[in-house]
Amino acid sequence: MRNYSKSLEWYARAIKSTPGASQTMSKQPTKFPLGAYPAFIENGRGSHVWDVDGNEYVDWICSLAAVTLGHGYRDVNLAVADALYEGILFSLPHRLEGEVAERLCSIIPCAEMVRFVKTGSEANEAAIRVARAYTGRDVIVTVGAGYHSWHSWFAAVKPEHPGVPEQYEQLVRTFAYNNLDDLSATLSNCPLPIAAVILEPTLLMPPIPGFLEGVRDLAHQHGALLIFDEVVTGFRWARAGGQEYFGVVPDLATFGKGMTGIGVPLACLVGRRDIMQHAVLCSGTFGGDCLGLAACNAALDVYEREPVIEHLWKIGTAFRDGLKALIEKHKLPARVIGYGVHPKLEWDHPEANLLMSLWLQETAERGVLIHPGGWNSSYSHTSQDVADSLAACDEAFRICAEALTDGRIKERLRGDVIQAGFQVRT
Repeated sequence: MRNYSKSLEWYARAIKSTPGASQTMSKQPTKFPLGAYPAFIENGRGSHVWDVDGNEYVDWICSLAAVTLGHGYRDVNLAVADALYEGILFSLPHRLEGEVAERLCSIIPCAEMVRFVKTGSEANEAAIRVARAYTGRDVIVTVGAGYHSWHSWFAAVKPEHPGVPEQYEQLVRTFAYNNLDDLSATLSNCPLPIAAVILEPTLLMPPIPGFLEGVRDLAHQHGALLIFDEVVTGFRWARAGGQEYFGVVPDLATFGKGMTGIGVPLACLVGRRDIMQHAVLCSGTFGGDCLGLAACNAALDVYEREPVIEHLWKIGTAFRDGLKALIEKHKLPARVIGYGVHPKLEWDHPEANLLMSLWLQETAERGVLIHPGGWNSSYSHTSQDVADSLAACDEAFRICAEALTDGRIKERLRGDVIQAGFQVRT
């Protein structure tokens, strides 16, 4: 049985000085079965990571989809090291700002100009601000079940949004994904003019034929802009994300996570030149730091010369389909949804949270890290990683099946029950 004593020691320390013991809500130790799951990672290489207790894992979380190439991918690491030696941040713009922006404009269909920031949340905040400045309107429409940032404009759609004035609720409206009638009604019935419709082109549910085109057309009919949140889909579904994968071009788009391939912080807002002129108001000291830009430049080189996207799909689909077969083998009330590059396990059972906690506990015990909200493939994952992971999941599913048979699910848990994820007002 794996030892997590140092993880628990660090959790006890961190919870005293860090809200949630993590800088990211989705990484909080309570999102996993604390006590029977690693709480802190020490290092990583390729598709594997090691926790503070020295336990090794195949990492399918990949830093919440930010690691597309692999931990410490050599070519990107070397570019970051060179940039670190030359200097990180200067008193005037660095040529990398222009060079990387030009490369992104040549890759992303909607990109005529680029504004760099550091996080996906910040990029979406920039998109909203620019859309409002361009249209002279205030209301934003988004998918009720989506997620775009922790910032106030979006937090207002959650059932509880402490720190966000109630008045913000009047400035955001929601509609159901894949439901054009709902979007049409939302746009038509809003008493205030709409600045933009923002959504992820996809995440776990594929768009029905004509849906994304319909969203674009309805937005434009109402004088609003269409914004694609490509923070997850970018450099994963395709280099240019959903707009490339589905062939629907938005007015603005945001990218983040996979831009550097190894998790160096970088995000951006891109879009039409006439709209992006307003992005001059999005200004930050660290927007043009050379570490993120050098990493992105090197990652783009890798994507150009190697079959990164093809590998993400191939290796991720093999793991996803293998899990589907195991669920059928063990006759479990579960299913795997989503795409090969970003699948998710769902339990169809009253004790779904307990079953997920047990499954995560047992996969981690056998050296596999998976996130309850979905997981991700990387260019460093191998066929052997898939085989090893499926063997671990097979045993974990067997234990879940036994627990369902004798009704002793909670009794098998050695750690805490995981906490639920985000909730959004619909």
